[in-house]
Amino acid sequence: MLNRICALLAVASAVLPPGASAQVSLQPDLVDRVVAIVGDSAVLQTEVIVAAQRLALADSTLPGPLDPTYPDFLQEVLGSQIDRLLVIQAAERDTLIRVDEATIDQQITSYIDGLATQFGGQPALQQAIREEMGMTLAEFREARRTEARQEQIVQLFMATQRRTARPVNLSEDELRERFRELQPQMQQRPRTLTFRQVVVRPEASDSARALARAEIDSIAALARGGADFATLAEQNSADLGSAALGGDVGWFRRGDMVTEFEDVAFALRAGQMGIAESVFGYHLILVERTRGRSEVMAKHILKVPELSENDIATAREVARTILQRARDGESMQDLYDEFGDPTEPDSLTVAYPQLSQLPPAYGGALGTASVGDVVGPLEFRVGAGTQSDLRLAVVKVEEIREAGAFTFEDVRPLLAQQLQEIRQTELILERLRQNTYVDIRM
Repeated sequence: MLNRICALLAVASAVLPPGASAQVSLQPDLVDRVVAIVGDSAVLQTEVIVAAQRLALADSTLPGPLDPTYPDFLQEVLGSQIDRLLVIQAAERDTLIRVDEATIDQQITSYIDGLATQFGGQPALQQAIREEMGMTLAEFREARRTEARQEQIVQLFMATQRRTARPVNLSEDELRERFRELQPQMQQRPRTLTFRQVVVRPEASDSARALARAEIDSIAALARGGADFATLAEQNSADLGSAALGGDVGWFRRGDMVTEFEDVAFALRAGQMGIAESVFGYHLILVERTRGRSEVMAKHILKVPELSENDIATAREVARTILQRARDGESMQDLYDEFGDPTEPDSLTVAYPQLSQLPPAYGGALGTASVGDVVGPLEFRVGAGTQSDLRLAVVKVEEIREAGAFTFEDVRPLLAQQLQEIRQTELILERLRQNTYVDIRM
């Protein structure tokens, strides 16, 4: 039967495929009724039936109205809708949950345009929606937008809750049972390559760092003298994303930012400013609001020390030294601990078809490499691709696995992560149920 945890988003986001009938199997004289109360919201019987039909349209194995198990199926769908309402109501009280309205608008526009193409034009789409759903295109668009907004709220809230949730102990038997359940659905494992790497981030000279520090101190003096912080951020910050927002980085908790940034931000009170130094440069931080010791809303201005040609030449020399020491047999882990950029992973496993998704230098070097080969230095850029975004990597191929069936050990970490999220979600929903009035009447 329907897995309520997996259906949490499915019910919220269920959308009819092109050409599918959406007629609801209700008798004309049926009076709609409330089948559940969740907090201050009501769930109607027709909402449950429509949601059940949408799910059944997407999965032919689910029972229809004539199936003896259909009443049980409706109960499962109702449970999923209750869970969704619990999450949405809790998310409305969470100040960190901010819906990206622009992204939703783009998603809906792309979705409607795609449907129009499949139906052969917008007039045909409008007619199909009117005949099959009894809605205008504008009503359909707004309904889908509401669903998409709810999807994003649910995803953001659950991700936030799981990030701070206690780990759930999982037994080996549970993981192996999960593997047996999913094994028939697993495709063949592609050919993969596993490598270890040491990524070198060029470091600015002491004089460049001192200049950047002096610049951030000067900006701080202007801000303390009454200059508008947002304007200063727009004009001076190297963090282009937040600069366009006047330096705004929104609400955040511990673990969302680099440690050095957080240490300063969480030590400040609302209205205070402080300066932090991180691997990115110097941050002037203005704390706008706080919620106890757990949440901070802030703006910042970033100044990045400029790299000189000598700094880049030094980084290249360091990378060549790492390359030689690795080829001489020195441990990649030891080299990573000594030289590696901690913001970059020390190892990766990549399917060969996905090598093209890595920086071009990787794909060209690793596509023909053999086990044990050490290649590099591979030069690439991150972020906006400026000079300060230059990185140099030394890579050692650890393993090449040919395509074949997935084993339990192959997917064990992913199974553990998925099952951990399912168990944590169950606990989160149970807590929400305990703290919210729920009256089921179906």
